[in-house]
Amino acid sequence: MTFTAVLENIAKSTVATKIGEKLKTAKSISLSGLSRLGKGLVSTHLCQQQAKPLLIVTATVEEATRWALQLQSMSWRVYLYQPLDTFPYESAQIDLETAWTRIEILAELLAKPQPNLAIATTINALQPHLPSTQVFQKHNIYLNIGDSQSVKLLAEALARLGYAEVKEVKESKQWSHKGFSFEVFPVNRNLPVRLSCNRGTVEKIKEFDPTNPKSFTDLSSIAIAPVDLHEFVSAHKATLLHYLPKNFIIAIDELENNRS
Repeated sequence: MTFTAVLENIAKSTVATKIGEKLKTAKSISLSGLSRLGKGLVSTHLCQQQAKPLLIVTATVEEATRWALQLQSMSWRVYLYQPLDTFPYESAQIDLETAWTRIEILAELLAKPQPNLAIATTINALQPHLPSTQVFQKHNIYLNIGDSQSVKLLAEALARLGYAEVKEVKESKQWSHKGFSFEVFPVNRNLPVRLSCNRGTVEKIKEFDPTNPKSFTDLSSIAIAPVDLHEFVSAHKATLLHYLPKNFIIAIDELENNRS
């Protein structure tokens, strides 16, 4: 079920217009007495009206998951940012899948995400548990089609992240270089990717199956995580909020529950 028609009607309503005007002047508003669906529709309208991405903060991971599923039905591209299992400054024991998902989310946030991006998370995920943005950018690669990228600097970055240069990429943690084309098998992906760089610009990003040379999937962007996640899991200096661009709209669901 999608809510395109409902959102179009909301956009035409006087109440929605007044709410949007109030948010611009007051910087924050309270939506009391609405169901999750009602809050989702109003939040989606406000973000669409201002062409801004959305962060939903809830009290529990169950609520964050429900929000993520609901927002998907409203045509959002949604990430569920997993909460912490430890207290702030406690030694983090993070599984690889969770770490790689976080890296992809954080990399996109630092690369100026598109307005249709929504992230659902919990209040616990906003505790200090991340490296600073400067350390993160040093230990990760995120590329979009159209980005400026030096072939030499990309090769140096892959080596710095712990990837081994080989003649032919066959398994994870490897990369190869032929002319202006790179093949990389990121640790955070199930298949390798081919990057075509011409005159200092990323022109194509394709995921491919090494066992089937004719199997390609076009991608618009790629995040490449480091082989060694030590810097990522050992630093507790920044929160998710440090990675958010200023244009995000932040919605806190059930404020009193999050305070408790």
